[in-house]
Amino acid sequence: MSLRRQVAASAAWVGLSTAVIKVLAFITVTLVLARVLQPSDFGVVGMAWLAINAFDFLRELGITSALVYRQGEDVDVAADVAYITLAGASVIIYVLIFLSAPLIEGFFSDAQGLTTILRVLALTMLINAVGQVPYTLMAKNLDFRNKAIPEMLAGVGNSIVAITMALKGFGVWALVGGYLTESLLRNSLVWLFTTWRPRWRFQRRVWREMFDYGKHIVSSRVLIFGITNIDDLMVGRVLGSSAFGFYTLAYRLSNLPATHMTRLISNVMFPAFSKIQKEPERVRRIFFQTVHAIGLAAVPISLATIVLGPTFVHEYYLGRWDGAIVAMQWLTVYGLARAIAANMGPIMRAMGKPQWLSALALWRFLTMAILLYPAILWRGIVGVSILSAGVAVVDFGIAAWMTRQLIGGPYRTYVQILGPATLVAALSAGVARWLMPYFPAPHRLMPFLLASLLMMTLYLLLMALTDPFFRQLLRSVGGKLRTLITDH
Repeated sequence: MSLRRQVAASAAWVGLSTAVIKVLAFITVTLVLARVLQPSDFGVVGMAWLAINAFDFLRELGITSALVYRQGEDVDVAADVAYITLAGASVIIYVLIFLSAPLIEGFFSDAQGLTTILRVLALTMLINAVGQVPYTLMAKNLDFRNKAIPEMLAGVGNSIVAITMALKGFGVWALVGGYLTESLLRNSLVWLFTTWRPRWRFQRRVWREMFDYGKHIVSSRVLIFGITNIDDLMVGRVLGSSAFGFYTLAYRLSNLPATHMTRLISNVMFPAFSKIQKEPERVRRIFFQTVHAIGLAAVPISLATIVLGPTFVHEYYLGRWDGAIVAMQWLTVYGLARAIAANMGPIMRAMGKPQWLSALALWRFLTMAILLYPAILWRGIVGVSILSAGVAVVDFGIAAWMTRQLIGGPYRTYVQILGPATLVAALSAGVARWLMPYFPAPHRLMPFLLASLLMMTLYLLLMALTDPFFRQLLRSVGGKLRTLITDH
């Protein structure tokens, strides 16, 4: 199979997996649990995840990225080295989390019960170590079909357990139970879909080579983690668990395109770009095609969130979560910039410049660290959201310049491929919002649903008329659907 077909098939499976998992998560967390649980419940679990993810960098050490990048005859040895390294590091890091949990609870404001929740939820780190290498090897080989199936089944398990526990009155433990179930299923089912089995062999030379590459990945990821989570840290520290809960929901609603697109692009494009790292013209062509495709989906979703999203939040949650609305709108700008830039990190990693990610992340971290506390004092979670949006837009410009140094391409290309979708989406959203008060309202959400349908219809029709690449994508998708129907 050609690389192009491999990438297309991989993107399809990652897209399907991401869609299923995120739709389930949206239904479970955003539509069900947010109606049953309190903002403080989400805040405390968010604090626990913040601590777990912070420790996770010490466990991973960029080993999995080094395994994907490595192209040679000793890949099997490298996989065994990675498995042993991750297993041993996971045990050590869990012990550190267990011992430091009371100190972490004391750091945050209004975080009662965090110690126990953190100790239980951190078990996912041990569980994930069991399946991390086979998942990495599947990504390396662009075998996303076998990777997607256990992930989707695990997402189903999470939803069933979390909703059941919430409706039975388990409160915050419904979230914890869902996450544990997902981790258990995900890392046990993977062994039914892979032929690789670990062998207990460890070569220091291979580990050292992988670490030398991975340390650049870790340094950039640590900084990126600091950038993307220092806001959570400060909100939890200064404003407490309820404000953190509002901020968590705002982020979840606003970053749908960024979360989906970034996961898909990182999983598929890094191994794909690594295979053609010696062909910059080919990399450039695929890069801009991917940016165009991302923009066609991310731009209308983002504008719909900004323009129509406030109505959904107010009507669906009956005013309980109105404190998240303005933050959600600003964070959508952050999410859109992040989604469009998602392709740039894999380019730098695949072209052997992971240290550029570190430099890019450093300025973002320093900017956030300096301005975050004044932003919180200025307007609370809204101030944090405005700052995040501004930094993301500037960051996009810098990342575009760095990408150009590696693969070339004029800046006007971004305007040419993103401009039409932005104009059409803005027009469609404006018309839908203007007509919303005139729609029938047998149910409080009906005007929102009809306005969303109208916006989507207008956007699809206008883009089909004005964008040849959009029409090409539609024909491609239609052809694949017809093939699937004919085959069955």
